[in-house]
Amino acid sequence: MKIATLKQAVEQIELEDARKRQMIRELKKGRKAHPVYGRGLRMAAAFAICILAVGFLSVPVRALVSSLVQERMEEVPKEEMQETVERLDAQNVGGDGYTRPYTEAEKSRMEALSQQYQNGTFPAGEIPQVDSEEEAKAHEFCFLTTTSVFYLPADRELTDEEILQKIDFEYKRNYALQERKEKEYAGEAAAREAAEQKVIAEAVETGGVTEEQAVGIAEQYLQKIFDADGSGMELDHYYDVDAADIIVGQPAYCVNWSDIINHRFYYFWIGIADGRLLRMDYSGDQVREQLESVRPAMEEAPDKIAQVKEGAERFLTDNMGVQESYVRVRSCYQTTSEGGVSTLVDVLFVKADGEAHLLECSWDGTVKGYSVGTEKDYEDSVEKSREVKSTRYTEEYGREVTVENVWD
Repeated sequence: MKIATLKQAVEQIELEDARKRQMIRELKKGRKAHPVYGRGLRMAAAFAICILAVGFLSVPVRALVSSLVQERMEEVPKEEMQETVERLDAQNVGGDGYTRPYTEAEKSRMEALSQQYQNGTFPAGEIPQVDSEEEAKAHEFCFLTTTSVFYLPADRELTDEEILQKIDFEYKRNYALQERKEKEYAGEAAAREAAEQKVIAEAVETGGVTEEQAVGIAEQYLQKIFDADGSGMELDHYYDVDAADIIVGQPAYCVNWSDIINHRFYYFWIGIADGRLLRMDYSGDQVREQLESVRPAMEEAPDKIAQVKEGAERFLTDNMGVQESYVRVRSCYQTTSEGGVSTLVDVLFVKADGEAHLLECSWDGTVKGYSVGTEKDYEDSVEKSREVKSTRYTEEYGREVTVENVWD
């Protein structure tokens, strides 16, 4: 499913376009600038879930711990870290268990001692780890590795030393898991980077464009479409791994400019194979206001379609330099049984071979987005959008609300 399908289906989600684009921009930028960063975000999330799932004490990971704790973790023998991970893998439990709840006093001291631990107050010894219940019974305080249960003293509170031992144990356990995940994701990142470079190299060898050439092409479109040269804006560009399967249907670079101060974001996807512009998007704080200001009432909408089509055709010719013949030009917008009209009108210029130029326009004919696809893809996406919105509005209003696609 291409991005047009996804975009149509979720268009009405209440999140400003500028915020959506900024979120995507930051994620994409992170993946390019730092090969492990994009995956690192997922790793951090997965790691956090793992900690919650197994009931670990919420202990900061390596990036957040003090240098003193970092040094202590790095001094732990690799064999011990490996053994810790192997024990975790062998446990078939949903989380840590305790032979009794903590007392309020223990909770209070644990909080204070956790801070002291990060400042370099470490235990003199280590929590005893045993492999059977029989062994556990011989200790007042220990950890049963097979079932991940902490045995706490039955007739007294934990001492400060014992609390520190437990904190130390959990730091080591979390650290060991993090180290393994970092190695796994580092390997994946390297393999992914190699695969990306192979795709680019093969495309360039057969006449495709490099990333630097894609930036130059995007700059030309930025100038032609928006009369801007990128001055004062942040430029970002990368091979978009999602382009082929999700965004534009083929390998592409994403080149984008961000005007953070004025909240304007310009995105261009340039095909690797031929340097063709496959998609363009512009978003910003002013876009939403402009879309709302020109949206007509439902009964006025049909009379405005001709004007929208004229604006779209003018944009295609003057700004995109597209001089082609079409077998038909179609438009589509959506209405609801509540009397609403969509803020965008899509104009589709269909060629004889089925390829189509899709322009997303406001009701005054201003173009907000452009993409290349097929007529069939668009028909599927707009129908999916209708179904999703009908369901969503029905749930929100508490009564049946229908959405219709109005074609011209």
